[in-house]
Amino acid sequence: MGHTDRRRGGMALVLALVAILIISILLAGSLLLSVSHMSLSNLNNNYANALNLAEAGVNWELWKISTDFLSADNSPVTVEVPPDSGRSFEVHVEAYPGGGAWDGLGPFWIISTGTVSGVSRTVRVVARGYGLAGLYALFGIDSLNVGGNATINGASGTNGTVQIAGSPDINGNFLYCGTATGDTVIPTPPGEVIHTPLAESFPTVNELANLRAWEKYGVQTYLGIDFFSTSEGGVPYNDNASIVDTAGTPISITAYRIGPQTFLQADTDDNPYLEDGITPNPLYGKRVIVLGPGDYYFESFDVQGSNGIKIDDSEGIVNIWLGPSGGSGSADIINGNCLFFTSQDPSHCNIYQGSKRSITLTGTMDMYANVYAYNGPDGSGDYYGLIDIIGDGNIWGSVIGYDVRKATGSATINFPSSGGTGPGGTGPGPAPGEPILFYGFDRSWEEVDAL
Repeated sequence: MGHTDRRRGGMALVLALVAILIISILLAGSLLLSVSHMSLSNLNNNYANALNLAEAGVNWELWKISTDFLSADNSPVTVEVPPDSGRSFEVHVEAYPGGGAWDGLGPFWIISTGTVSGVSRTVRVVARGYGLAGLYALFGIDSLNVGGNATINGASGTNGTVQIAGSPDINGNFLYCGTATGDTVIPTPPGEVIHTPLAESFPTVNELANLRAWEKYGVQTYLGIDFFSTSEGGVPYNDNASIVDTAGTPISITAYRIGPQTFLQADTDDNPYLEDGITPNPLYGKRVIVLGPGDYYFESFDVQGSNGIKIDDSEGIVNIWLGPSGGSGSADIINGNCLFFTSQDPSHCNIYQGSKRSITLTGTMDMYANVYAYNGPDGSGDYYGLIDIIGDGNIWGSVIGYDVRKATGSATINFPSSGGTGPGGTGPGPAPGEPILFYGFDRSWEEVDAL
């Protein structure tokens, strides 16, 4: 019996040790599995966060370039997020296509690498500049007064107050932005009233002029619209010298003024028809000057009566800059009966009011242009820009001003849009000659090996 008990005791001990061994192996395996799972989870987490950081670098660069496009990082820049965390993105831009330094013109690549705990991922996107087109048919930044029997085909809105008089027809969304208040607007369905907590942000004319100075002349300036009244080596930074009449005779501009005295130099347009020989010439019998593609600068603009301007924009953009910045004087008057636009494409003509003079749009003829009047700040820190719309004409284009008044008549503003800042349309970006508003994605994203 004694030997048997000892054998049984020994066997029990062996079985206990085997059980302990098995349990230990199982626990070790479980622990190893947990550690491996945790390590894999951390790796996946770092992998995802590295991508998030890479995309954060793209957005950071877009913000930086939109704030000042001259600050684009043609060489890689590393930013830790947050500082001293060991988490970072490295970002730079290259010209698209082809690579190399980006000169501020055309589309570009943004290449960004996010790094977390030794894990890196790199993304590359194509970006480009976007212009003013595609925002609003009618917008009053500080106030919007819509009267008469106006018809608005497109989005409209205000950051300030809206006053409705008469019976306007609002065919599009109306946006009360920020703390905007005022009269109740009733759009025609499917248009709707939209309240957004953020005020719309628009660039000033001076900011657009600075961008145009770089785009066209490669000049970095902070003169704003006044840049177009300067010159270098006797060559002015404007195209006023290229103004001619319909016979090709040069027209001299005195003190940057367009008015009755200017048109006395021009021949009368004696062709009753346009080039097709069928369509009546709306400028027939008027003294006519011609503005071809380019940037023109005036400090007084009065076009009405027996005078006319032919906007020859079939081959490019015509920009009309009205200054000086903060300047005063009588209203700039544009009578639609006295203008003819060869392309009938509003994206080909932009009128920028950078002075404190109001700009009055009147007459009954179709006008194909975008009109923009928002500038400042002046010496008192105030912003300004007033657009008055009078009469029964049709405006094909966007009308945006600090204060906008549609007084009398049944004018129509046609500019298909939905409202809200963002890329305008689906095209390749601003047409050549149109100042850039901001920079954003161009529907191209890819993950690549580190570049």
